[in-house]
Amino acid sequence: MIIILGLNILASCLKNLKTVFLSQNEIKPVYITTFIDSLVFFYAFKLTSTSSGMAFILVFALGKLLGVFLGNKIEQKLAYGLIEVDVYKHSEEGKILADLLRSQGYSVTTTIGYGIKGIERFMLRITLPRNGFSTLHELLKADGNVNMSVKPISQVYGKVGVIN
Repeated sequence: MIIILGLNILASCLKNLKTVFLSQNEIKPVYITTFIDSLVFFYAFKLTSTSSGMAFILVFALGKLLGVFLGNKIEQKLAYGLIEVDVYKHSEEGKILADLLRSQGYSVTTTIGYGIKGIERFMLRITLPRNGFSTLHELLKADGNVNMSVKPISQVYGKVGVIN
């Protein structure tokens, strides 16, 4: 039963990672994960089908559940892909924050917009790898109250992220 559990945890983790790779249009890792997942799944299914009792079926299902959970945790740690962060500030504060971020090496594009009652606002647009968001978020929090939106990006041409 432990083998069935472990195999299904591994197979489900691989399926989650395969989905992440597909969503980021990274095809080569999809081939590898699909092949390994197929082997693991078939062997686990064979062990389950030749075993008797409801316990084996429950262990099979529990392995799938734990695999999805573990795969999600791995994906969060990898933070694969790109994001776009839009930060909204009042004009002077926005200029200062944009310059601070640029001095830290971030590529920042600014535009002027208008908020409630037509008050001028600065919008800072930063494109970076997902795994760099926590560092950026700490910089933004240190600046004070920040309104922002975070969006996933599937593809970018040109400069991305922090300049070294």
